[in-house]
Amino acid sequence: MKEIKNTEKLILFEESTKSVKKIYRQNKEDEKKEKVLIYSFIKGNIDYEYDGEKIKKIIIENSDQFPNFISPYGYGFSERSLNNFLRYNFNDDKIDTIVLSESKSSSRNKTQLILNYDDIESLIKSINQEQRACNDTKKILIKNLIVDIFPDVNFDHSETNNNKDLILRNLNDKLIEKLTADEIQKLGEFYVKATRKFKAGHIIKKMTAGLMKNAQILSLQEIIIKYEKLLKENPAESEWQKFFDEYITLFDSRYVHKINYKNIATGITKYPDLVLVDIYGYIDFYELKKSGTDLIQYDKSHKTWFWSKDVSMVIAQVSDYLQKSKENALSYAKAIKDETETDTEQGLEVNIINPRAIIVIGHTKQLDTEKKRNHFKNLRESLKDIEFVLYDELLERLKNLLDTIKIDK
Repeated sequence: MKEIKNTEKLILFEESTKSVKKIYRQNKEDEKKEKVLIYSFIKGNIDYEYDGEKIKKIIIENSDQFPNFISPYGYGFSERSLNNFLRYNFNDDKIDTIVLSESKSSSRNKTQLILNYDDIESLIKSINQEQRACNDTKKILIKNLIVDIFPDVNFDHSETNNNKDLILRNLNDKLIEKLTADEIQKLGEFYVKATRKFKAGHIIKKMTAGLMKNAQILSLQEIIIKYEKLLKENPAESEWQKFFDEYITLFDSRYVHKINYKNIATGITKYPDLVLVDIYGYIDFYELKKSGTDLIQYDKSHKTWFWSKDVSMVIAQVSDYLQKSKENALSYAKAIKDETETDTEQGLEVNIINPRAIIVIGHTKQLDTEKKRNHFKNLRESLKDIEFVLYDELLERLKNLLDTIKIDK
């Protein structure tokens, strides 16, 4: 065995026979002076020892030279994250060897994982690009914090992640699942700006439609999760009001505007929970009660079912909204137009002709017999311009809407 190289920390030795040449490494700080086999030249290949938990050997095929991404001193891949992954995180029990090839395509061959040089170099390039972008982002975030806290410091606020390849690489299905409705909206706004660069109208329309569909799916998924949580908790009416106020125009496409009813002078002091304007300019009043509210009561003397006290009260309440809005239709419409007018846009033109009231209340689990269901059906259908929606019925509508959108997609 002869010494072939002497570095600051290592000595390399060569041991040769007729068919095999082996290279060993000795650490100068090792008191035992132990020689560790690094690799062997066998039949035109380099057999490289590897200390991975599953992978024990790397074969550099048809070569007597090391590719620049492998350490000739026996420490594996020069890219640390790749090396650590193959050493500690690669957990396929059936793979024990990696073959590095300039000519073969990356593939699997029994217990071997064949990796093409170009694929590895491309991977390392992407990793380095990601790391550089990450470092640049850190610097920008630090600088932006200084600018925000100390505006007199001589720095400019900068946007992060302007690396095109990095952004495109992260636009995948996994990212979609993590985005919120607001974040999807931001992407949509960016896309609309970006498409102005091109003249291909048919492509823009097609891609915009797809983007809107994805945004709608994500919005509905998020809404359904929150709705199911509220339905399980049976919270106070105020919580339901917050939910509907925030989301109803997202899950019910009929509505395009919400009116701040309390800012409109109509001569009454009791207000609906929501006042909504549909795509044709017609008004709907929403009154929200708890999902646990009793719907009907039994009349023993007449052997029939009638509205519970809470439901009777809310019917009277919304009937009053409807009556007052009809009596004051012109002044009410003018008040809405004046209230919604801005310095750049005209106010809303609304139609107060046979307005509807929608009462969201109760749960079908209360209607646990055929007779109860039939009586409730008759009661709800007997009311003019007043619609009852049970909370679990609305949840079912949301789920059906989501399924329909997914099918159409």
